[in-house]
Amino acid sequence: MDFSKMRHRIIFLKPSKSKTNTMGETVPVWVPFKPGQSSDTDEPNMYLVEDAHGNAVLQTSGGQLYAHVLANKEYAVWAFVSPKTGREYDEAQKLRAETTYNIVTRYFPEITANMKIMYGLKVFKIESVLNIDERNEQLQIVATEVDSYGKER
Repeated sequence: MDFSKMRHRIIFLKPSKSKTNTMGETVPVWVPFKPGQSSDTDEPNMYLVEDAHGNAVLQTSGGQLYAHVLANKEYAVWAFVSPKTGREYDEAQKLRAETTYNIVTRYFPEITANMKIMYGLKVFKIESVLNIDERNEQLQIVATEVDSYGKER
């Protein structure tokens, strides 16, 4: 594993309890997750929201935005993030842009494909998690980012 390439900070997000949005739909609540730490509380104290510009930000349960610098300090892990492909195609007469990323990080057994990744102000949906050579040393994660006009993040 080439640790010198791991210069990016990412935050894993896991689904928590569901909530009802303004349209009456049940949607999952995404909370930050630090690998290796046990989560003892059932009620999340922080969760993922979108700001007015469509950027991903963390908000406390009290409704205040959580500083990105503090979130990185508390939850982030080192990784190498690189775009793999970008494609655009028509879906139901709408243009949809999608970018696929390869993300390499240390091995964490708790990381699964039902999680998401917050990288800066972007959120990636994890498509697959690969334990490279089954040696429990590094993970290669394939994740996609879809623009805000495409499918929901």
